[in-house]
Amino acid sequence: MPKKFMAKGKDWLFTFILGAALMAFLFAFLLGRPAPALAREGDSFWPLLFEVRELIEKHYAGEIDPYALEEGAIQGMLESLRDPYSEYFSPQKIKLYQKALEQEYSGVGLVLQEEGGIFTIVGIIPSSPAARQGLRPGGVLLKIDGQPVQGRTLEEVKGLLQGEVGTEVLLEIAWPWEGVPRTFTLKREFLRQQVVRAQALDGQLGYLGLTSFTTWMPEEAARALDYFKASGVKGIILDLRGNSGGYLQAAVEVASLFLPPGAPVAQVVNKAGQVEILRSAGPGLDLPLVVLVDKDTASAAELLAGALQDAGLAYLVGTRTYGKGSIQSIIPLSNGGALKLTTGHYLTPAGREIEAQGLKPDKEIEDREEQFRYARDLLLKQERPAA
Repeated sequence: MPKKFMAKGKDWLFTFILGAALMAFLFAFLLGRPAPALAREGDSFWPLLFEVRELIEKHYAGEIDPYALEEGAIQGMLESLRDPYSEYFSPQKIKLYQKALEQEYSGVGLVLQEEGGIFTIVGIIPSSPAARQGLRPGGVLLKIDGQPVQGRTLEEVKGLLQGEVGTEVLLEIAWPWEGVPRTFTLKREFLRQQVVRAQALDGQLGYLGLTSFTTWMPEEAARALDYFKASGVKGIILDLRGNSGGYLQAAVEVASLFLPPGAPVAQVVNKAGQVEILRSAGPGLDLPLVVLVDKDTASAAELLAGALQDAGLAYLVGTRTYGKGSIQSIIPLSNGGALKLTTGHYLTPAGREIEAQGLKPDKEIEDREEQFRYARDLLLKQERPAA
């Protein structure tokens, strides 16, 4: 059966490849400490494993949680890989992870951007608790439930905003045009993050912002491009800044909206070194295109930007991208959990390495507002930027 890949991968279907090989490793790293490698001859591995487990059960003075032993063994194996992208998900955590990939979560509806340790509200999800409370973009998030957010990462702050449906969260927010910060108590709800932002600029250009590659995003992006074409725009700004990836298949589908049928989108290299060329299904788009990228443009977003750059269809503006070219596969386990394992990597159509390299923009500009102005002016001044 095919595997489910993330941006990280190739298909959206799961495969069950759990078998004797994986089960043979189940207790390989009891207590988080690597056990000896599986014996290729004589097979002394299993007796030692069970000996250790029996000794723990017989002599350990504290309480023993068999599920914790099992998870500890799995975690130990994965830690030995020294791969930050390979991890184990319990049955509960895999559900949360899948919702996060699809940008579905329980929260309050704030869209945040972190820059220099400052968390700015750059958007509000329509009909969300934040929207109903009248919160507006431009505010700076200062505290969550009385705890300052300064010094935290964007992912940590997002995690604090999320929680069980129906629970409340206290926020302290400051808007520059107001004298003092204000506090809001919001009740969390089930939300779907807005991942496509489309806007016609002065009737001449189309702005398409993509923040994540979910399974349902390509359809929304296609509708936005159809609207732009019907409006007669002269060019399009594709904004991939802050897009950390998602499903690789979604990136291929979006690339197909810009690239002609049959055009290469990426080279996928598996564990054995075999190369598969992912190609555009079309229809493609014949309009001048500028792509905005930054240090947080990663994974599937880099694949899309690299494909458009290699094809000579887009001019990249911004800063060097993150450099995430590895592929992860979600592999379900018999207990309802799952493994996320790195199973390959991808290159741009021209064979450029993305992992740890990133993409260099055609025009390097640090300031976000200047990036946008440059892209807009470039499209208005000429029919198609020279990539």
